[in-house]
Amino acid sequence: MAAAFKKFWNRCAERRPLSTISLTNGAMGATGDILAQFLVPETKPTLSNSNTFSTADADTGSNEMSNARQLVATYNPWRTVRFFVYGCMFGPVAYKWYSFLDRRFPFPKPTSMAILSSRKQSQLASKKTSIIKRVSMDQLLFAPPAISAFFVIMGTMEGKSTDEIHASFRERYFKALVGNYILWPAAQLVNFGLVPLVYQVPFASAVSIVWSMYLSWCNRGGQPNPDRHTTLRNGM
Repeated sequence: MAAAFKKFWNRCAERRPLSTISLTNGAMGATGDILAQFLVPETKPTLSNSNTFSTADADTGSNEMSNARQLVATYNPWRTVRFFVYGCMFGPVAYKWYSFLDRRFPFPKPTSMAILSSRKQSQLASKKTSIIKRVSMDQLLFAPPAISAFFVIMGTMEGKSTDEIHASFRERYFKALVGNYILWPAAQLVNFGLVPLVYQVPFASAVSIVWSMYLSWCNRGGQPNPDRHTTLRNGM
């Protein structure tokens, strides 16, 4: 099954690389938000309205079912849609950026076994230098504006005013940037060093499941989800 999907994905990426990467990134972003909403809910479900023991409390299965229903009831599908749309928008941008880094800091061409070991060591050192340059450029030049764009785009889709977006940015940007520097430098070392260019955005998308959960939490800012049936101004 996995092999068949990989073959299908590769075929789509060969025919329409930007569209394939866009949808893949959007799906990963949506997955991250769904996990964020169910694993990091705004409020913990209450098991009982009373602090005293009751016969209902003894029914563990009933309590678990009640908790699950409360989580489903508080799930905001419009927030997931926003993360999907943002992911679709960001995927092609990331691909173009990774392609630029690949051209700007190319790896040395591999040599045959007959080449002296000292030459190979030199090429290995050159490759490591290119990887470090790619990660440095990515984290210093691309990550800060990308995070800024996230808060602006998400705030716009939420229907926030310019002042509200600015206030949200001031409150949450630094927290998101710190989280970025905890996760992404190590992830991008692996991505740029071991993953072929065509798979770099999907690899980053997989890591982004965790990152999207964090951004979703940051963007929420500890506020409860808007009502799932609200309009663009209050939700989507």
